[in-house]
Amino acid sequence: MPANATPIPSVSERLPAIFAYPAHKAMLWMIAALCVLRLLNHLPSLLGWVFELAFWVMGFKLAVEALVNTVHGRFEPMGAEDMMATDGEAVNQILLMLVVFLPIQAIALWGSPVLALWLLAFAVLFLPAAVMLLAVDDSLPRALNPLAWFPLIGRLGGVYFGAVGLLAAMVVASIVLQVLLLMALPGTMAQLPGSFVSLYLLVAGYHLLGYVIHANHAALGLDVAPAVPRARFANPMEDDAVAEAEALAEAGDLAGAARRLQEMFRGRGASDALHDRYRQYLKQAGDNAGLLDHGREYISRLLATNQDKRALAVLTEQRALDASYRHALPDDVARLFAQAARTGQAQLAVALAEGFETRFPDHPQAPQVVMTASELMADRLGREAEAEQRLRLMSYKVRGHALETPLTDLLARVGRLSAISRGPS
Repeated sequence: MPANATPIPSVSERLPAIFAYPAHKAMLWMIAALCVLRLLNHLPSLLGWVFELAFWVMGFKLAVEALVNTVHGRFEPMGAEDMMATDGEAVNQILLMLVVFLPIQAIALWGSPVLALWLLAFAVLFLPAAVMLLAVDDSLPRALNPLAWFPLIGRLGGVYFGAVGLLAAMVVASIVLQVLLLMALPGTMAQLPGSFVSLYLLVAGYHLLGYVIHANHAALGLDVAPAVPRARFANPMEDDAVAEAEALAEAGDLAGAARRLQEMFRGRGASDALHDRYRQYLKQAGDNAGLLDHGREYISRLLATNQDKRALAVLTEQRALDASYRHALPDDVARLFAQAARTGQAQLAVALAEGFETRFPDHPQAPQVVMTASELMADRLGREAEAEQRLRLMSYKVRGHALETPLTDLLARVGRLSAISRGPS
């Protein structure tokens, strides 16, 4: 270790933090959510098994993430959106457990219980080495190879056996707690806290193994790189661009900050978070023209990624900047209109649909847009006469169309409303 390197605390010094690891907010809510999900394993037939399998796959995914992150010196859990462990890694860990424990269970049931106990003791002693090898190398055959266990155990020495003893105590504690819960509570009520205990100790155990590797990486001959911060945005390039933009903004150059982020839009594009930060700088700089130009493309991008709600919010910002703003693409306008109508924004929906059938006369959704907009005009906005006129003009264009009958019925209803609003002639 270099003279100026920070000493790595021993496993025993780190134990309180190891046991507290799953209690971190980022990890705790995921454990709790999985435990609630597991309650669905009582559903009949295959569906219950699917939820049980999902619980264990996601549980081992959290555990592998804890081990690998800790090996590389990241001692706080990552949020769900930052997880890098894969389902395949979790499934491999489950397969490892099945390969080890199913034969032992079979021997205990149909063979010699004494032999099963010896094999269980053997598994307790060597399974942690297999788990570490599998998590680091992602190779199930290597993890099951005793020739790979012994060099690992030999280099770790007493630290390994201390970890084995601690893990065995955690397993015993988990079993005892779950038995006590079953005795104190009915089966279904005991499952939720029992699942929590199992998953909490599983994650803590894998975190412990990760720390054993991290603290002894020199003896293992591993080059453990310093912790690499996860990208705040889509990738490190975006992080660098945002850092430069923030420096420019702090220096008062908001236009320069916006330009730096604008460079990221070219080529393969940029994340929504970067687009939003770009709009933030444009707003602070008072660059309304820039916001309007950006919004035209950004709305289409959001719709292309099925973010209709956010696209409608950006369009609302556009209209606040320029009341005459009209989005140019007919498919986009139809979707924005539908989103506004669905969410009860009648005034905005009608404004978006204004003149749709004349701007885009051949658009296949024009009849539906006119019908929905006219209904909102008559029922919500007190504009019965305008709605009637609009429907009447559209009625000539939908003859033979699937919407002819619904439109005719709506026209009759709106016509009655219009007559009532006009009063006696």
